[in-house]
Amino acid sequence: MAAKIKLQRKGAKNRPFYRVVVQDESAARNSRVVEILGQYDPLAEPSLFDVDKEKTKEWLAKGAMPTEKVRILLGKAGILPPVDLAALPKRKPKGEAEKKEEKPASAEAPAEKPAAEAQEEKKEEKKEEEKKEEEKKEEEKKEEEKKEEPAKEA
Repeated sequence: MAAKIKLQRKGAKNRPFYRVVVQDESAARNSRVVEILGQYDPLAEPSLFDVDKEKTKEWLAKGAMPTEKVRILLGKAGILPPVDLAALPKRKPKGEAEKKEEKPASAEAPAEKPAAEAQEEKKEEKKEEEKKEEEKKEEEKKEEEKKEEPAKEA
């Protein structure tokens, strides 16, 4: 069993409260826990992160791996070395990612844009085909001229 130190969500809708727990790595977020290490309340000012340092250090010594968020919180609490937050990759909030996808000026624009792109691609393909056909015709003319030249000499 690979142990993981996770946050287990508790609390009401829009009022999250978390327990810092040790669980099996493959267990679901709210499934059976091995041990409760502490609590985390992100809505309190300043945010509350209270864990039993001795138990946490024991579990880390046993090989329990903290999740990314727990690792950051343990660094702030002084149990683990602090994490350089500037080096972590930035994650866009859900709302911003959805807004950027739906951002076109009008409702018709998303439907027109793919059609317009498809038309442009078709036009480019036609131009390429026409160029190829012209090149073939020029090559055929050159071959015919080469055949006619020996016939004129004779």
